[in-house]
Amino acid sequence: MKFNSNTLFALVALAPAAVSAQADAGEIQVEVRYTDAMVDVGNLELFAETWQKIYSAEGNGRSILSDTTYTTNSSQCGSWADKGDREVRVQVNGQWGQIPGLGPNDSRDALVATLSKVLDEASKSSGYNVFSNCYGTTWQEGVPNWGPDRPHACGGVNPTVRPDCMCDIGSAQCEFHSWGHMVPSSIKANLYRGGALLADSLTIDFSSNAIEKDEGCGMVGTITKNLIGFIPGGPPLAAAIDIFCS
Repeated sequence: MKFNSNTLFALVALAPAAVSAQADAGEIQVEVRYTDAMVDVGNLELFAETWQKIYSAEGNGRSILSDTTYTTNSSQCGSWADKGDREVRVQVNGQWGQIPGLGPNDSRDALVATLSKVLDEASKSSGYNVFSNCYGTTWQEGVPNWGPDRPHACGGVNPTVRPDCMCDIGSAQCEFHSWGHMVPSSIKANLYRGGALLADSLTIDFSSNAIEKDEGCGMVGTITKNLIGFIPGGPPLAAAIDIFCS
């Protein structure tokens, strides 16, 4: 089967077969869909710019709407003079309310927790090293005397991450290390009750100045395996998650 950047993948929280009849009586299901197109967002702090942004937003008990652009790094040897090489845009759009049978914030929490879990799993396999504030990247450039009060990530004496940097010049030294990732260009979580779509939803869109790659479908099996046992909330929220790719 051929997939393209418009293909969507559904994560549907389903009840075990023994209690499937309860779904018609009002069991709430969480569905997450994400695009096949993967966006390189550099070392964007995913948790801070998704989960934390939502819970710190004014009025987050009912909704969130934000559109923010960040400069991030994706280089494995970013010079101290570099200001970043990725322009990343993150758009968050969500709305929720109190659903009968749930607490006042349970629908929000289920949407955020499930979407964040899928996003984290989807980005894991694409993680790569990012080193920044690097010195000695040319033969003419010196390196700092880091000292005990200024630890550094790679190269030189007593680095904290790896002995050698990932620079063309073997003697280069970099101060900071972080992780870069690729994420789906769009990811959305919906709630259903007894098969009926509810108004509660959460969508996060990512874009950057890097070329997108259509390779999200290859992660579905791994995400399915890693989400076994994940529960987005208590009853009447469904207790298991299945992933379907079509």
